[in-house]
Amino acid sequence: MFNKIVIVYDHRVNVKYIEKIKQVLNEASVQSFVVSEEENVANDYPLLVKRAKEEYKKVGADGIILLCGSGVGMNMVINKFDGFRGLVAHSEEEAYFARSHENANALCFGVGVEDGIREIKPFCRRKMARIVLTFLSTEFAGGRHERRVNQIKDIEKEN
Repeated sequence: MFNKIVIVYDHRVNVKYIEKIKQVLNEASVQSFVVSEEENVANDYPLLVKRAKEEYKKVGADGIILLCGSGVGMNMVINKFDGFRGLVAHSEEEAYFARSHENANALCFGVGVEDGIREIKPFCRRKMARIVLTFLSTEFAGGRHERRVNQIKDIEKEN
């Protein structure tokens, strides 16, 4: 289970998303620590995720929730750090399986972005809340999945 979560978001994220996540964490009795783009002058998501990882270690957190336009870039960065297994979540099912099978500890959301003719529609905050709750409440199944998570850890050590 999670006791402490670091939340990180960039300049594209409406504060309403952060407030909704904090509400869910509070209801689940999970302490939250927020890292925002204001704390990173460069406003570059790789550096912002690095700052979140440092905060994670500093406060002894169990997980990280990352929000940006697509969720993809932050997810790529968090998965570069030893010990993190992240996913971009679109459904409760994805959050469930990532937790129960891969023991994921980083949950990423793309909350919407428009760039010319390409667009990611804004994410529904109620749906996001259900995904966060599923992520928080799902235990790692262990068993055969433990072997696979250990294989991931071994691959991390090779790089």
